[in-house]
Amino acid sequence: MLPLNQIIKVLQDYPELGDALNYEGLVTCVNLLQILQPDLSLYLGPDKTEPPEHLPLSMHDFLKLSLCIEDETCKLVWKALREVAWDPDYDTDRDMKDRNLVQERCVELFLKYGFSRGLAFHSLHPPYTTCIDPGCAKESLSDTGALLERNLVEGIRLPCTVFTHKIGALPGYHTSKYCRSSRYYVNYYVRDENADGQYTRAYYKKEPTMLQTSQHFFVERELCELFATMMVSSWTSATNCARIYNDGISTKHLHAALPATSTHRLQMTIDDVWNGFFLHSLILDHSERDMTLRLDHDAPSQMMRLQPALHVHNMRMRGPGQEEWSHACDVCSWHFTDEDGVNNVIDGVNMGCPCCGVHDCDDPLKSVRDHFCAEHSDLRNQCAVVACVEPVEAGFKTCKLQEHRAFEVRYYEHGQGMFQLKKRLERIKVNQPNDSMSLGSKSHPLLVPADSINNPATLLPDDAPQRPTDVDSADSAGSEGVGDEDDEVTIDAMGEICDDKPEAGNRTLRAKFGRTRSHNEELCVASCGIIRGRARFFGSEAPNGVRWFIIQLYPTKGSLPSVIWHDNNCRLTAMLRNDTDERLRTYFDDVALPVDVFHFKSKHKESDLDCGRYCNPYIWPELRTDDGKWRFNSSAAEQTNAWYGGFLAIVRDMQADRYEFFLDEMIKRRNRFIVTELRRKGKNPYNIPREDLLPEDAEYLI
Repeated sequence: MLPLNQIIKVLQDYPELGDALNYEGLVTCVNLLQILQPDLSLYLGPDKTEPPEHLPLSMHDFLKLSLCIEDETCKLVWKALREVAWDPDYDTDRDMKDRNLVQERCVELFLKYGFSRGLAFHSLHPPYTTCIDPGCAKESLSDTGALLERNLVEGIRLPCTVFTHKIGALPGYHTSKYCRSSRYYVNYYVRDENADGQYTRAYYKKEPTMLQTSQHFFVERELCELFATMMVSSWTSATNCARIYNDGISTKHLHAALPATSTHRLQMTIDDVWNGFFLHSLILDHSERDMTLRLDHDAPSQMMRLQPALHVHNMRMRGPGQEEWSHACDVCSWHFTDEDGVNNVIDGVNMGCPCCGVHDCDDPLKSVRDHFCAEHSDLRNQCAVVACVEPVEAGFKTCKLQEHRAFEVRYYEHGQGMFQLKKRLERIKVNQPNDSMSLGSKSHPLLVPADSINNPATLLPDDAPQRPTDVDSADSAGSEGVGDEDDEVTIDAMGEICDDKPEAGNRTLRAKFGRTRSHNEELCVASCGIIRGRARFFGSEAPNGVRWFIIQLYPTKGSLPSVIWHDNNCRLTAMLRNDTDERLRTYFDDVALPVDVFHFKSKHKESDLDCGRYCNPYIWPELRTDDGKWRFNSSAAEQTNAWYGGFLAIVRDMQADRYEFFLDEMIKRRNRFIVTELRRKGKNPYNIPREDLLPEDAEYLI
């Protein structure tokens, strides 16, 4: 509450205020003045720290209308309360029995009386009043050798939209200030640092309250955190985050107080959600590592601006990059004979993002709508029939051979949508819709003239159904779950899907249409549920790919866990035994490689002697307790896949760097939750020191 001694002093000095304002009016007045203080400071000189003698006319009129007082009374109110409102130690929250109610009341006053006068509840400013660059300091004229910080001046004030956590979207203003070679914004300052003259944004290390997610839009940090929690906890897509915000959080009755001439966009979009998520995550990551986030100021879009930082983060996450990579606890490890037996379970889940159509090529696509990377881009003009190298005819996906054109006709005759549904039904384990309120498919109907079905030569270029190519939409921050109709499909001459090798051998003609996606995600999961690492497999989940995934994740023999469960360890051990490279053949000699219990009992034949000889989990007594039960959960990866696969609809059309970053961020957040639960249950989670597992003098295979 407003301190009683201050109330008494104000009323003693200005007794006539008691007739104009009651206690609630005094509190509202101080709250409004405190909100106006940052903008009011723009009217003062850089060295002025005291409040001005008089309010600017716009603020005077706003205060008068908000408090329902006369002109002279308003002047008296400012004279009486300006010192209290200017006091940096005054905490407006102390005066709010119901903070949200008082905040909403102030917002309503700003919308009703302030907006038309250029005033806003949210007026955002840089967190500094002087330049923080040591090289920018100037010499003191009075104290020889002393350096003085330069004041920030030349404020530029622009309108914006602020998406808040508590009371929805509001119109606001954001101000930038200048200091010699740098301009300071709300979240960052910009200076010419690069040799080629490019301008770079250096983000402040102070944790921001509001994040500038695009040129004139800000999202409250608490709201970004809420969206991230919704995503990791319930697979909530950006589409549904935006809908929940617009329909459930945004306070529409406040918007009614805006003038009809207002042009502010107050509806949150998918791009707003994604831009907030990625920027918030990058700032948190750099803050935790005590580093400064630097982004290109002149990037053509926020997506392009964030992409280099996302890529650098993704490279750091490869191999032992996850913060819980060296996790251990009472659930996933068991100490015996002075050795620490740590268990990992490895398995794959079918999900992926668009990638190059050349098998096992991991070069990035320029656009998520592309079918090939830059190096293989010439293949987009090659006939869709497998092994045919002839160029396509204009408007078609096949060459001029009638036999090959028939594939394209059958493809359109059956309809791409049916192919996608059939293929996805076979592959997908878990899936959540990216849009829970979708009104229907975004696909366009595929119609082929009837005579073209019997006579492929009559199919004209204009008859071949063309998908819309909205590059801006496809590559925007909000692209999620919108590209099913262009998924890769391989068909035979009858129009049937033939993903596997044909029984008639490789001579049977096949044609491939649509974009290729990476094959699957491979997870390495501790028996307690902690995800230690992940990798994207491009071509297949072959044993050699699994081996190199493990080696990349555990690049020294000393970092390998004691036990690695995998449902295909029998093929992995067979490959290891036959490897001619001694280092690869012996790399896993000290590691138990059993098949998990469920797969060994139900998926592997008893006649498979090698599997029973090398991968039967019963071989290792350490895996069983004294009463004959299995000591560890060998199905942890399968259970984790159920959670991980829920992100399929969200990530399926993400650009590769965003795809990798998003999944790593979801894993990090889930791991932190699990560690908290393990600690609560007394399971003693801890991290083995990395320097013990990855010493500098160790031999690395990669």
